[in-house]
Amino acid sequence: MMSTKRYRKLVLVMIVLTMAMFNSCVMQQGLSLTQDRSGWATTDLYVYDFFQTVLEDFEPFAPEEREKSIMDASIDDFVTQLHTTASASNIASTKIGSNGYFIDFTFSSLENLLSDLNRREPQSIVRITRSAAATTLMIHLDMENYPQLTRMIPFLADPNFETFGPLYNEGMSEEEYLDMISYILGEDGPSSITDSVISLRLTTPSVIKSQKGGVREGPNSIRFDIPLIEFLLLAQPIEFSATW
Repeated sequence: MMSTKRYRKLVLVMIVLTMAMFNSCVMQQGLSLTQDRSGWATTDLYVYDFFQTVLEDFEPFAPEEREKSIMDASIDDFVTQLHTTASASNIASTKIGSNGYFIDFTFSSLENLLSDLNRREPQSIVRITRSAAATTLMIHLDMENYPQLTRMIPFLADPNFETFGPLYNEGMSEEEYLDMISYILGEDGPSSITDSVISLRLTTPSVIKSQKGGVREGPNSIRFDIPLIEFLLLAQPIEFSATW
């Protein structure tokens, strides 16, 4: 049985890894759609030195020896999961230096891809509706459908991280959450979270006619930013949409 001290150190590793994956607008997810809902996805990820150092310091406390770093293993696991889907193809992953990662792949159907990642079950986080005059992509994440996201990104469901995600912190204020992180990670922890943003850049096959949230970057390009603290607490649903 794992000792309490060792368990707490392992929990710390998982928290730091999660923060590393999203820190300071270093995770940018690109999504380019065509008229038939197929497209191309890219992920740019950069892990700052602060988190790399902490990960390396605590890696010896992992329950088993690793042949690769925690970040390398997490990226490889996600890429392996993509290979199991019927909708993704041309999958490539590149490590850039010691801190950067780039993943890209094509998909035949965004909705089918997300369903495949959701253990081939319907999902409600991303919806695409089409009429004769327009197509709308809607993003809605709340407490109810958050478990779908944990199936798409298994790391989020790891028992060592799960207690620090939104399902276990429902009702906790931002101040309370940051106090907890400060206690665990020290004074650098809270600012690293509050300065962090998850960015989704959507490129549509035609001019965007309307939007809910987001920042227009071009006639058919829009960026949706999600502050990490809002993702970790999900006190309010995260919602965006674009119509073209």
